[in-house]
Amino acid sequence: MIYITRPSPEGDNLTRLLNQANVSAIHLPFFNILAGQDLRDLQQQLDNLNLGDMVIIVSPQVTYMIEQHLPDLRLPNHLRYFAIGKKSAELFSQQNNVHVDYPNEENSAGLLSLLNQQAISGHNALILCGDNGGQQLSQQLKLQTVNVKTIACYTRQTITYKPNILAENIAQQIILITSVDHLLQLDIYCQNKHKNEAQLIVTSERIFIKAKQLNWQKVLKIVSANNQFLFKTMITLCHNAKNI
Repeated sequence: MIYITRPSPEGDNLTRLLNQANVSAIHLPFFNILAGQDLRDLQQQLDNLNLGDMVIIVSPQVTYMIEQHLPDLRLPNHLRYFAIGKKSAELFSQQNNVHVDYPNEENSAGLLSLLNQQAISGHNALILCGDNGGQQLSQQLKLQTVNVKTIACYTRQTITYKPNILAENIAQQIILITSVDHLLQLDIYCQNKHKNEAQLIVTSERIFIKAKQLNWQKVLKIVSANNQFLFKTMITLCHNAKNI
């Protein structure tokens, strides 16, 4: 059984793709996504930016929140727009009619590498993220004398399940984790047997390191949180498992 822990709507969509391919998958999100406290000030923050300053979108949830709560948001054309992943870039671009660049390696490290190829020193950057998000990216940009401000466009509300929600068929479980916060929530419902036998799939080096610190033994790190990439990865894993 595959457990998809990423929030709606991305988690719902990936679960549906897998089920349509006759792969058993359950959507088990650990958080509901709500509007963030900084969302109401986003227009003013954008208007204060100068020519060549940067706007960075960290996840599709940013666009979903803007679409729901700021449908009339105006994005200045004199700014540079970046996203960590392809899906985030496409959604933001389609909704707001601006060009959004993204790295081939769809994570913070890949984005930093892309930004390092451009003139960023002395510029301003708005990181559109969740509450307490974008910290690692912010720290790295500040080291390059970028003036960084994080904007909490969304916040997470914890979803609580029965303690034994993951207690059955542990050795056959594949669990997708797309953030450290999700990993920490997963830990609440796991036994040592999970950490020894279940297959964990993570989407960044940071999550991989934390999983190892928490004693997960079977951790597969992949290079993208894009749903199509995740779908292909899951299909391959299930195919290989059947042929063992």
